[in-house]
This record gives sequence, C-alpha cells and structure tokens, in this order.
Amino acid sequence: MRTEELIINKMPVPTFRWLKMNESKIKIEGAFQSFTPEIEEEATRGEGDFSRVVSGLGEELAGLAKEDGCESTGYRIKKGEAKAPMIMHFLYESKENQHSSFCFYLEEGAKLTLFLHRESEEKAEGSAYLQEKFILEKNAELNLILVSKFGDAFQSYDDLSLQLQESSKVKLSAIHLCGKSAHIGYRADLLGNRSEAEMHLGYFLEKQERADYNLLVNHFGKKSESHIYCDGVLRGEAFKIFRGTIDLKHGAKGACGNEQENVLLMDDNVVNQTIPVILCDEDDVEGNHGATIGRLDEDSVFYMQSRGMDLESTYELMAEARMENVIHSISDKSIQAYIEETIRGKGKEEE
Repeated sequence: MRTEELIINKMPVPTFRWLKMNESKIKIEGAFQSFTPEIEEEATRGEGDFSRVVSGLGEELAGLAKEDGCESTGYRIKKGEAKAPMIMHFLYESKENQHSSFCFYLEEGAKLTLFLHRESEEKAEGSAYLQEKFILEKNAELNLILVSKFGDAFQSYDDLSLQLQESSKVKLSAIHLCGKSAHIGYRADLLGNRSEAEMHLGYFLEKQERADYNLLVNHFGKKSESHIYCDGVLRGEAFKIFRGTIDLKHGAKGACGNEQENVLLMDDNVVNQTIPVILCDEDDVEGNHGATIGRLDEDSVFYMQSRGMDLESTYELMAEARMENVIHSISDKSIQAYIEETIRGKGKEEE
C-alpha cells in the first residue's frame, strides 16, 4: 500500500520556524477513490479552463488525487439559469481517501447558490477530500454555503479555490461542527477591479478534535474588497490553528482587506493558534486584522448570573451565539432552517 507524506496549508510567507505554524504535514495511505454525492437542482454541466486556478490546500495533495485517476465534474452557469439553490449531500461511510472534485464556471452576469452538506455516519472511520474550484466572470455572483459534521473518528480535507473577475462577488458561509481532524484550505484571487469576497467561518470543536485552517486572499484588482469573519468555540482538549493572509498586490489601488477572528475558550486544556497576516506592495490600500481570544469577561458572566444563569449555562449560550452569527450570514432562509433543524437538531419550538 502506498504511503505519502505531504505538506499542505503552507503560508505564502513563513513566520519563525520554531513556532511550527508555517504549514501542516499529513500522511496519506492508499489510493484516492471517487465519491459521488446526492445532488438536488443540479446545474448545467459544462467545461471551463481551470488550469490557472491554484489549489487551496496545496498542489501536492491535488496532484496525488489526479494521479489516482480521480476526475472532476464541471458545471457552466449562464446568466438567468440556476434560480433554485443547488444542493450536494455527502454522506461518507467507513472508507479511506474518498474523493470528490467539482469545477464551476459562472459566465458574465450569472448567479449561483450552492449548498454543500458533508457528513459521515456516526461511527465511521475514514477520510474524505473535497475539491471545489470556481471562476466568476464579470458581474457574476456566488453564494456558497458549506456545512460539515463528522463522526469522532473521521478526517476531512476541504480545498476551495476562487478566481473573481471585474465586479464579481462571492459570499461564503462555512460551518465546521465536529470530527477527528479537519484540514481546510481556502484561496481567493480577486483579479478584477471591484471584485468582492465575503467569508463567514464558524467552528465548534470539543474532546480531542483538531482543525487546521489556511486562508489566503490575493488582491490584484483595483478597489477589490475582502472581509473575513471567523467565530469559533473550543472546549475539552480541542486544537485549532488559523492562518489568515490578506495580500494586497502591486497595482491593487484602492483595495481593502479586513479580517477578524473571535475565539471562545471554554476549558483550560484547549490549544488555540492564530496567525493573522497582512502583506502589502501598494500604497493606496487598506488592510485591517484583529482577534479576540479568551474566556468570557467578568462583566458578561456577572450580567448573566444576575439574571439566574449558572456559569455552565452562560458559556453554552455564548457558544451558541457564535454559531448563530455564521448561520445568520446565510441569505437563503430555507437553507438556514435546514441547518438549524436537520444538522444542528434544533426544532422551531426551541428557537
């Protein structure tokens, strides 16, 4: 059986090596096998040139899947098509190296709402690798929702790449609820003037779960904008690393990039690592980043307890609020309701 040791989620510019945060090393045993999800309201299939769209996790892992004969399914969205949300449901079994790959080409003025629901059977042991590539032409709009909920022994890889042309827009809402380990690599290249990327990320990790994030937004276009919001909760002995890089390239005059992460630490044994990075090679640009990390402040705890809530209930309420922030960023109300009721198990009577 083949065993490969690979480097993924590599930062574009490394920090101090002794921190051991510049990249992640993984081991892939065996070959990748194609996995086909259930699809509702499937868009029109078609082709596009994705040869210049760079992998979010890294080309090593993507190349390995290609060597194993795993192919990508292509879609081509025209203006006025895809009025209903396209839904993909991935229900993984106990198998290693399950692989799916999709490429979406949105023509000028096209709009698409895509909901990717990934989960495993409760006691499944294995791994799954999902690749998604998108090209948005002028004035195209993508509303992408991704929710992952895996069993305690399941590992996942999420590889997202986006290329945006003039005045195109993407809104991403991504929620990661559980699983043994998750490696998440998102890359957005804002090539066109006035292109926009808005990303809302949420995670809830407990026990000994691990999440490894690497986000990279490259600003090439003039007056391009990016906004990254990340809300997370860590409890038990959970571990999370978040690398977030905004790169304001030469020539991207008037570009603006914003990044904010909020992490609630619910137990003493959790490990949180956050690396917000702003790179700049242009004068007339704006880049902002910040992070709020820690336990609840005493004033908030006192306020809740003065209204009859104990400490545990107070933390649970605040953890719930972090996830609600991401869910409420989803503009499609039917998908919001589906996430609340089906994935998170909240009925209407609880709301």
